[in-house]
Amino acid sequence: MNKKTIGSSGLQVSPLGFGGWAIGGPFLLDGLPDGWGEVDDKESIRAVQTALDQGINFFDTADVYGTGHSEEIVGQALQGRRQDAVIATKFGFTYDAATRNVFTKLDVSRNYIRWACQASLRRLGMDYIDLYQIHPGDFSSEQLDEAIDGLERLKQEGLIRAYGWSTWSTANAEQFARKSSGAAIQHPLNVLSDDSSMVELCERHGLSSINNSPLAMGLLSGKFTAASSLPADDVRGSGHEWVQYFKDGKPLPEYLAKLDAVREILTSGGRSLVQGALAWIWGKSECTIPIPGLKNVKQVEEAAKAISFGPLTPSQMSEIEAILR
Repeated sequence: MNKKTIGSSGLQVSPLGFGGWAIGGPFLLDGLPDGWGEVDDKESIRAVQTALDQGINFFDTADVYGTGHSEEIVGQALQGRRQDAVIATKFGFTYDAATRNVFTKLDVSRNYIRWACQASLRRLGMDYIDLYQIHPGDFSSEQLDEAIDGLERLKQEGLIRAYGWSTWSTANAEQFARKSSGAAIQHPLNVLSDDSSMVELCERHGLSSINNSPLAMGLLSGKFTAASSLPADDVRGSGHEWVQYFKDGKPLPEYLAKLDAVREILTSGGRSLVQGALAWIWGKSECTIPIPGLKNVKQVEEAAKAISFGPLTPSQMSEIEAILR
């Protein structure tokens, strides 16, 4: 598979990127654990470097992942190799780094955007960010206008090369596309939770569709059963209402049933389930760029190998559509 360009930015990325939420380690969102359990920083660094060695050059993180720790790890991993990587990070949620607590209170004002950008650059050890993304998915039109203005100023100064918005809302994405010179919308997308309307919007406006949760928070790894249970220090078991595929640490039966229904198609041609899930996303559109989370070298190697298989065929995509919907 060839490299993809992020919107009209000219940024060339591998068809697959990796997300840095998990490597941020433990942190809290409004008092509840929002990380993915304990992490080994040395293994995280090896995972990022392995991805780069495998030809994956796109890495997505956020200032709130571990309240800065994920950005620090990405920066350490890419020391001396900055020119080989395309770095995306996010801003907009406020946080206390000392207590590792993220607040639902958001700030997308011009002054905050500048402060957050400079803080991220320090943690990353870099002098520019390739793709700077608004992290909160919903706020007023007036706030969006101010955020776009702030981002345009950073772009003019060379502190960022392009910008985007991480949002699930097609109405918000439409507004963003019409008002800005943004390059991407980041949004959830996977075979168990399709969002064709957002993908079509990105195609229509020439935006990249950057896909978080491409493995349904790990459900599409195939390692979970009805008997599985995750601890309370894992975001999937900590009680957040917005977690979609797990409740109280247990995978939801309806999603396990959906997975069983399409497992054979996803694993056809020698693919693993992970590789099939990524192939489905590539089969949706040329503009999609899945970013599964990375935590260790083994995960990186399995996901990177998906590129050699390429997308599912149109007939496989249609068959899955008929089964699930």
